[in-house]
Amino acid sequence: MYSTYFKEYILDDAMLKRLQDELLTILLDIDYVCKKHDIKYMLCGGTLIGAIRHKGFIPWDDDIDLMMIRSEAEKLVVKMREEFPEKYMVGTPLCDEQYVVKSIKIFKRGTKYVEIPFAGLSKFDMLFVDVLVIENVPANKLARTIHSKYYNFIYKAASVCVDYKYPSPVIEEKAKEYPELAKYWKTRKRLGNFFSHIGGMKFYLKQCEKTGNIKKHTGWLGIPSGGCVVENFPEKMYLELTTAEFCGYQFPVPKDYDENLRVVFGDYMQIPEPSKRDCHVAYKIEF
Repeated sequence: MYSTYFKEYILDDAMLKRLQDELLTILLDIDYVCKKHDIKYMLCGGTLIGAIRHKGFIPWDDDIDLMMIRSEAEKLVVKMREEFPEKYMVGTPLCDEQYVVKSIKIFKRGTKYVEIPFAGLSKFDMLFVDVLVIENVPANKLARTIHSKYYNFIYKAASVCVDYKYPSPVIEEKAKEYPELAKYWKTRKRLGNFFSHIGGMKFYLKQCEKTGNIKKHTGWLGIPSGGCVVENFPEKMYLELTTAEFCGYQFPVPKDYDENLRVVFGDYMQIPEPSKRDCHVAYKIEF
């Protein structure tokens, strides 16, 4: 959608490179804190593909994703605030009315990064690195699928509530030009109106946190906030680590990264055609 209707916000090569450099500095600070306090984390998603396939960023990628067990993530939140109180802000689910996402984010103060869907919010508009929390998931395959689909449903309910309560002025304006976009946007806000009156945004975000945080040890781990139904593995996948090169540095990755990536992405070593690459945009970006 964004590459079709918001072409003027697509990052050019120079800006994308500057953005990647800034993100790397955040990652290095996180890595410093993790090493100092013995906190275990791993690269994941597109960042992991970048490390294995490119030894750095996927050339067109504009973010960094990390993953860690909940107990480790909770330690990271505390230690990042202690080590870098002036440099970073740490956002966690339900920490604020306008924190409407399901992952932990490490925001760099003094920067500006506004994503088009969230342009209606007035907070948490800084450059960030995502930290996805690895959780216990059901051992039974059918139960895992139901669990993942339910989590995704309630988060989608929360996200349309965001569109209704904090509508993006960028999308509102662009919808006046394109009937297809207007129809899509109108549908999302109507759904947002409905779900806002049947629970509400905060209710669904609380349900996400409650659903994702299974206390019982099952021997299986997954990343509910990742949104991928198949991203569940026996706990060995997330507990055994090795390292891989990323932009000239060594960072932790799953020891069996090949299975992880093949299950989630298929043939991840195959570079996609330009038309199939995610096109990243930013409404506002300053650093």
